[in-house]
Amino acid sequence: MGRVEGGPADRSAALGLLSAAELGALRRARLSLRRAWAHAPGGHLSRRAGASLEFADHRPYQPGDDLRLIDWAVYARHRKLVTKVFSREVEAPMYVLLDRSASMGLGGKLHFARRLAAALLFLAFRGGDRFGVYPFAAEPAGLGRPRRGRAALVQAFRSLLDLVPAGRTDLGRALGAWAERAWEPGVCLVLSDFLAPGLREGLAALRAGRHAVAAVQILAPEDLRPPLLGEVRLVDAEEGRGRPAIVGPAARRAYQENLRRWNEGLAQACAELGVGLFLFASDTSPVAAALTLARRWRP
Repeated sequence: MGRVEGGPADRSAALGLLSAAELGALRRARLSLRRAWAHAPGGHLSRRAGASLEFADHRPYQPGDDLRLIDWAVYARHRKLVTKVFSREVEAPMYVLLDRSASMGLGGKLHFARRLAAALLFLAFRGGDRFGVYPFAAEPAGLGRPRRGRAALVQAFRSLLDLVPAGRTDLGRALGAWAERAWEPGVCLVLSDFLAPGLREGLAALRAGRHAVAAVQILAPEDLRPPLLGEVRLVDAEEGRGRPAIVGPAARRAYQENLRRWNEGLAQACAELGVGLFLFASDTSPVAAALTLARRWRP
């Protein structure tokens, strides 16, 4: 494989999350999650108006507009004053918000999320973008500004390796607190099972910060298809409280119906907020998931 950084310790940090074959597949894909969204000079077209060689649209002339931007050809044909609007090239940082709460420790969900985050960060690194990873449970952590380069990638990989599942999730509180830090608008991917309260409020807070947002739901096989277990004691992974239950066919059908309704609510919230929604099982390939996101997500 190519070097992620200069020494064997740095290479082992990468290989602790992704294999040499997986890094090679990401490198060959030549895909990017970059989107036009922010302010600084860069290689993407912004949704903001600005001066560049890329014409975007016309809008009606408003007093105070630069006279050099009036399209006199349109005026000659239609006797209407319109101003040319140009796109400017900017760079959009990528933010990966990763749920590390106790429920993510079940069924390999956090392990998958860490590896998916590593794959996404590697794509950003290969594209020369700025990126950052921000774990959260009840509160967000890792609030440093996004950076680019090998050193930033190795640091991000090491922070992912150190993550352990703990704590409760409140998506509204955690994502809202992160959004309040007034980050520059960018590409924001939220990796979570989304089986927690406040999902609409949290996603709305990110959209209010003018981020392009994708909700990446990660569920374990047993979340999707719970086994028949008979008499068991069900324990809340985040609160530790338990109660006896019989997990038979009727209970499994009721659970699956509740999950279906919950996910319908998630899909509706995402559609109304303009948030991309993806679902991946934790027993699938995180590299394939990252490539799917890069190919299919168009905010």
